Amino acid sequence: MADDALLLDKRAGVATFTLNRPDARNAITTAMFRDLERGLLEVAEDRDVRVVVLTGAGRGFSAGADLKPVPREERRRSEAPSFPGDAGGDILDRGNRCILRLRELPKPVLGSINGDAVGIGCSLALATDLRIASDTARFGVVFSRIGLGPDGGASQLLRERVGTAKALELLFTGDLVDADEALRLGLVSRVVPAGELADATRELAERLARGPTLAHGAAKAAVYESANLSFASLLDLEARNQRALGRSDDAKEGVRAFLERRKPDFRGR
Repeated sequence: MADDALLLDKRAGVATFTLNRPDARNAITTAMFRDLERGLLEVAEDRDVRVVVLTGAGRGFSAGADLKPVPREERRRSEAPSFPGDAGGDILDRGNRCILRLRELPKPVLGSINGDAVGIGCSLALATDLRIASDTARFGVVFSRIGLGPDGGASQLLRERVGTAKALELLFTGDLVDADEALRLGLVSRVVPAGELADATRELAERLARGPTLAHGAAKAAVYESANLSFASLLDLEARNQRALGRSDDAKEGVRAFLERRKPDFRGR
């Protein structure tokens, strides 16, 4: 990927994306979002990838968008379409598509939040399905500090997790939330010491990668869709999904394992 500012590693069914600009606190550029979208399209089609992890290099997750001026030619290259299906666009266009792809990816996405996640970096963290945070992590939707409104879906992603009043308080004040408060508010599902974050992330990612990937995808879709559906429509969605999943190899293996009183060997199919 361009200039190694975004790394992609695949092993044991887990694809790990690492924001890799530690000297710039992993501030995100248009080119990084371009490469992330390309990578997300790749792992969506890779049946060997059953879980995605998103993290940052160094001591921070992401300081948000890189606000430094970009030379016109470099900006033109990063905004131009560069792979099949690429719509191009500026940092907002590309960032929005990445966050939407994370949300719609039919596989679990784990955020391994190793330090500060602010601005669009906070939006990116909140777009993951589950978040494990280092005890040094902080979260901040700090857009108002520079006179801007939320982007990257922050308004909805934050409201889903902390409720309307608290979401507005954080958006209005731009205050940073430390790891313990993030856990209390429901922004993260677990906080671990900084030195244990990589191991804790790997343990959970590999556990999920051994699970029934199609069932995970159906559960993810149903949870996110439930906000937009009546209860009756949600029941219909779950029933359709269940019928389809019942024909999968994993469901058949799950039933066999139950009857044979052993652990199932799921293959994600």
